[in-house]
Amino acid sequence: MAKQPSKKRTDGISKDSGLVPRFIVQDWLFDIFRRSKPLDDLLSQSENNTDWQNLNSRDRAFARSLLMTVLRHKGEIDWVVGQFLKKPPQAKTRVNEILSLGVAQLLYMEVSDHAAIDTSVRLAKRSDKSRHLAKLVNAILRQVTRAEPKELTPPGGDNINVPDLWKRRWGKQYGEAVATKIAQACLEPAALDIIVKRDADSWATKLNGRVMGGEDNSPSYGIRKDHRGIVTELEGFSDGDWWVQDYSAHLPCTLFESAPGFGSLAEKNIADLCAAPGGKTAALLNKGAVVTAVDISEKRLSRLQENLKRLDFNASLVQSDVLTYTPSDLFDAVLLDAPCSATGTIRRHPDILYLKSEDLIFELRKLQRQMLEKAVTFLKPGGLLFYCTCSLEQEEGELQIDRFLKNNDTIERLPIEAKEIGGRADWLTKAGDVRLLPFFSPFKDDEWTGMDGFFISRLRLKQ
Repeated sequence: MAKQPSKKRTDGISKDSGLVPRFIVQDWLFDIFRRSKPLDDLLSQSENNTDWQNLNSRDRAFARSLLMTVLRHKGEIDWVVGQFLKKPPQAKTRVNEILSLGVAQLLYMEVSDHAAIDTSVRLAKRSDKSRHLAKLVNAILRQVTRAEPKELTPPGGDNINVPDLWKRRWGKQYGEAVATKIAQACLEPAALDIIVKRDADSWATKLNGRVMGGEDNSPSYGIRKDHRGIVTELEGFSDGDWWVQDYSAHLPCTLFESAPGFGSLAEKNIADLCAAPGGKTAALLNKGAVVTAVDISEKRLSRLQENLKRLDFNASLVQSDVLTYTPSDLFDAVLLDAPCSATGTIRRHPDILYLKSEDLIFELRKLQRQMLEKAVTFLKPGGLLFYCTCSLEQEEGELQIDRFLKNNDTIERLPIEAKEIGGRADWLTKAGDVRLLPFFSPFKDDEWTGMDGFFISRLRLKQ
């Protein structure tokens, strides 16, 4: 389990001093970069953390903002610190984390120079391991405030925030220009995408958002809004009128009924594999499908059940490894959102760029292939198989499907057409799969640019 700051570690820090949220973020950064702990795990565990629970909503929001700012601008921050700190202190002092917090506040957040420097120095003084370096922290941050703009502008632009592994891979797969756009997208926080049960236009008015879809006869199914508050406090959440789901993740659910010869989803038996947290399950149920949701994790399946209960939806839930699961009846369609490197979610999870590796991609590629081969056995003749990943890596998308089709002559690709996705021909590969990139927009005028990177392939078991 990731290390959590205990109550004793913050005893004596005034709750209005601003130190507690910064102290927690300091620990989070240490856990991410020194212990390879995923951001999601840390945020989940924080709900059982006394220090976190004692923070008011404003301090929690500040802590999240500070953490995400450091993660998104890590390359720039490291470069700036390196201009003034020639010999990094030992990791155990956590001075690198403290300096990162200070520089992030000075350069990228609306925090006064005095507050950023003072709190950073006091953080250093809180620990026996860093107390002797408090003057160093103060000196470096003051140098940053006095520096000329050119001294704070690293070479390479936004690309410096992307580790070399991903710059190399994305440059090879998409070209340098696209790789740069992906790097720029890493810096932008994601908007809030909401999928509504019905009447998207009305909900767009109520929630001050904009309808996604509806252009060129594409389905109108949800809204996007700029929101930094508490989602559960928005109108309609407690009543189960909508759920949160990124535009990209919802798109596969709009491509069933337009598949040649498939027809309405109403009363169709659908398997949603690796289903948690349940956004796709909810979307299929909302269209009248009978859904069996399969997930290996009891905890994640419990969360899915809670989400469905709030939405007043019912599905058959199965806790099982997809590779050992055997359904009692065959399905009209299967949706496999396979485990992947998740590099397409970097706007929400910038820590992925530092925690995932090429070796992991190779391991996941094998698992995805096994899941594809297993999922085919769940289908009725003529049944649909949707394969999706929230990855930017072609080994987990285009190349995975090309290899799968080459080795399985009972499966055929049903190419997706531009008219099914609002006329966005640039979202399609030559073979007819969907390839979404983080800087794409669901709107024709490119307002609110951004969505999760995603891959979708629509296949069919031959009769």
